Amino acid sequence: MRLIYKGKTKDVYEDGDFLIFYFKDSILGFGNKEDTGGNEVIGEREGKGSIVLKQTEFFFKLLEKNGVKTHFVEKIDERRAKFLKAEKIPLEVIYRYKAYGSFLRRYGEFVKPLQELNIVEFTLKSDALGDPLICEEAIETLGIATKEEIEVMKKTTRKVAQILKEFFKSRGLEIIDFKLEFGRKNGELLIIDEISGDTMRVMRDGRVLKQEEVLEVVE
Repeated sequence: MRLIYKGKTKDVYEDGDFLIFYFKDSILGFGNKEDTGGNEVIGEREGKGSIVLKQTEFFFKLLEKNGVKTHFVEKIDERRAKFLKAEKIPLEVIYRYKAYGSFLRRYGEFVKPLQELNIVEFTLKSDALGDPLICEEAIETLGIATKEEIEVMKKTTRKVAQILKEFFKSRGLEIIDFKLEFGRKNGELLIIDEISGDTMRVMRDGRVLKQEEVLEVVE
């Protein structure tokens, strides 16, 4: 296997037509404050990598069961999983059911905390540029994705939102927001990367759950 990406929360290895993800114990946040929407590594928590992998396996299988295609293949061990290799689209597609986190920081003058939104946003996946917001016309003009692909990503994200809303509601919880990544494989789009407590916010009685608490829900 060949290491092709060393990231904040996982390392990615190439293995023929597959990718092997190794999940780390990294904690994300802003400054010294833990936040699943953060883009900085602020520390480590023993066992967190295996928790993220368990959640990713669960949620990818949940999506596949409901007709959403992903690149997940199988879990290898407590830290590693196998995925289909796909051409990564450098975007994060964010679904915001309610106003929280960076949305409030950007638009606080115009929105109330936890105001219902039901919107899809795109950010350019670039640590160097700080993952800036990008409009759909810019995505198309810059050749990042076609107009048709943009519509597929939006439609798929809303389908995922409905699946997650129903799942968490059945457990007395509420999805607040989440982010997805997409890749191209054999002429179609797949959801790639991971889906876990690191890529979503889930609330119980007005409090965002920690990573370990999300794991309790899926076990």
